[in-house]
Amino acid sequence: MDATGIGYAGLEGAWWLLAARPVRLPASTLIELADIGRAIFALFDAMTDAYAVDADARSLLSAKVPDGIPRWMSAQRMRVVRPDFQLRFDSAGRCHLIATELEICPSAHGFAHAMQAGYGLRADLADAFADLLDGRELWIAFATAWSEFLFDQLAFCRALAKRGARSRVLLDVPLPALAERIARGELWRPPLFGVAELPTHWQVDVTARIERHGLGAFIRADESDWPDAAGDAVIFRFGYFDCFAPEALEGMRRWETQGATFLNPLSFILDSKVVMAGLSLPSVRRRIAPHHLATLDRCIPETRLLTADATPQLERERPAWVLKFAGYDRGQQAWGGRSLQVGALHTAASWQSTLRRYCDLPFPAVAQRAVPSARLDITYADANDTLCRMRKGNTRLRCFMLRDGDDAVPCGAHLTVSDHQAYVAEGTGAVQAPVTFED
Repeated sequence: MDATGIGYAGLEGAWWLLAARPVRLPASTLIELADIGRAIFALFDAMTDAYAVDADARSLLSAKVPDGIPRWMSAQRMRVVRPDFQLRFDSAGRCHLIATELEICPSAHGFAHAMQAGYGLRADLADAFADLLDGRELWIAFATAWSEFLFDQLAFCRALAKRGARSRVLLDVPLPALAERIARGELWRPPLFGVAELPTHWQVDVTARIERHGLGAFIRADESDWPDAAGDAVIFRFGYFDCFAPEALEGMRRWETQGATFLNPLSFILDSKVVMAGLSLPSVRRRIAPHHLATLDRCIPETRLLTADATPQLERERPAWVLKFAGYDRGQQAWGGRSLQVGALHTAASWQSTLRRYCDLPFPAVAQRAVPSARLDITYADANDTLCRMRKGNTRLRCFMLRDGDDAVPCGAHLTVSDHQAYVAEGTGAVQAPVTFED
């Protein structure tokens, strides 16, 4: 895994707790993932179409969006998404999936590939992306706000290159400027997402790491501006609207106008968890085929835009709900569970106070039905390569979905297991395992 060049911020190589073996889920789960992927893409299409003509959809999706967020709506369709799933097993041992997040600017491409390589599994994620590109070059428009994931994306570029696929990372600032900020400690300063305190081996010489792992072919050190024209390149926007400076957004919009294909289009509504709340709108539901609608109703928990009118019910039903920033917060708190508030872990008084605070935010928040995930025992290797056992760890499954016409291709599935009571996120204290599907 380390040989892929994978890393996270100043951590070089595999930084997570290594599962002793892949996690095996039933073959039927892979079929369910494909069904869910097709339904999620149908939801994104319906939301986009409803926004164009329906006042209720526009009102919901525009609620509390800050003035600085461009209200752009692209004519392109979503081509990639990475849902976060909670696992449920029925009495017959069948696994059922509940999607609590629909990440449209996902990380973990290199991370998921590194695990597949390390455990000797078929590299279906890199294979699927190479097929999707079909000879076109992939440009990863990379936001400095997410610079911790630089080596994740570079490692994936290398994986694509081994399949004959061209790709490169386009930083929104020149590499020397980014490297200098990191070396000065302006970026990558723990505590940060997944790393609570400064580890012993913390590598901040970005240029040396790129050279050491042979990743220089996928990033241009002298690139001070993005290309004016994208040609037939495929663009992956690695960052939400509020992660990029206006000139970077305008550059991407110029590429789109020229005909470049975006995996995650420049539609502002896609950056928000409020999209999941749109499933309840009649104008959205009638645009979705009945079989997709049945799948969505089964796999997406009730999600509501948080408003003052909703708080009495949320107070009465405190253990049944969680709260999250929906997006546009400009502080990178709307992803990774960092804004998650679990009603069951609050007192009545603290929950009431939190509801009031989240209602008063200058950007949208959502309330979502709480979905406890399956708790599993898992064997892993610690920092000394000693096998240990995590008992009844809280779980989360992540899987990339790539759109292929009317179909969805699930790939790169991996499971995170945490001993935290309610929060599950990748990090130095979580066990990670690639997932295989077999009976």
